Amino acid sequence: MMEKRKKIKRCTSDRVLTTVFYAVAGVFAIACLYPLLLAIGTSFTDEASITVNGYNVIPREFSLEAYQMIFGSLGKNLFNAYCVTIGVTVCGTILSILVSSSFAYVLTVREFKPRGALNMFLYIPMIFSAGLLPWYIMCTKYYHLTNNFLALVLPCCINAFNVFLLRNFFKSIPEELAEAAKIDGANYLRIFSVIYFPLAKVGLVTVGLFYALSYWNDYYLSLMFISRQNMYPLQYYLYNMLSNVQFMANQANASLGYNINIPLETTKMATICVTIGPIILLYPFAQKYITKGVIVGAVKG
Repeated sequence: MMEKRKKIKRCTSDRVLTTVFYAVAGVFAIACLYPLLLAIGTSFTDEASITVNGYNVIPREFSLEAYQMIFGSLGKNLFNAYCVTIGVTVCGTILSILVSSSFAYVLTVREFKPRGALNMFLYIPMIFSAGLLPWYIMCTKYYHLTNNFLALVLPCCINAFNVFLLRNFFKSIPEELAEAAKIDGANYLRIFSVIYFPLAKVGLVTVGLFYALSYWNDYYLSLMFISRQNMYPLQYYLYNMLSNVQFMANQANASLGYNINIPLETTKMATICVTIGPIILLYPFAQKYITKGVIVGAVKG
């Protein structure tokens, strides 16, 4: 009888604790979701209404003026910027995964004696940096990365943290599989492509999403190396567009002496919605790989 009471009490306490955890997670989820809903609601609000009533999740005066400005006369340039960004993201992610996974695999091969030096070679740049000027001179003068597609891909094609993460994944794969493949006559390239690469799918998806987010959100490389407007990626193009809208509003207000209702704030929010749309659609499909990948990569090795 006492044991039954203890079980009932334990189940009750577990339910209460589970309810508390779900409540805390729900509040945290709402806190994270609210800024996004606020941005979406504001993007569909009239600029004058924002000036009077402030930001609202539900628009008080519905307006598509911000999206008309973005997709209207600038629609062709926006489509071109989207194509550039998608191309950079896809090609850059594939290249980064291949380079990072190859580097990480080499660091796990015991027979490769210089792997200790390569570890230090990869680890030192995580702490020390030569600075912006040597990096810029190297990319422009010696690699000629100006106004071309490679300028948006090569400077960020490898990340030391992602390489170490993949190395830990490869270390979690049993070495017996590689030894059996060696007995069958497989070389290191075949072992990597047939055994390690497929078995590290979770880590590759996790690192691939990290790289994809980095390429998608990047505007710094285009700011440094791109001067042709037809090669602007999405982030840098929208940054220039917002700067031009801000300049137009300031000049008009200063010259005329009174405020002109240019949709500046709503355009900013619409820009956020246009930019993060594809990433929001992609993230739910890769979430399970990210959670598992970070845990395994952090514990192993």
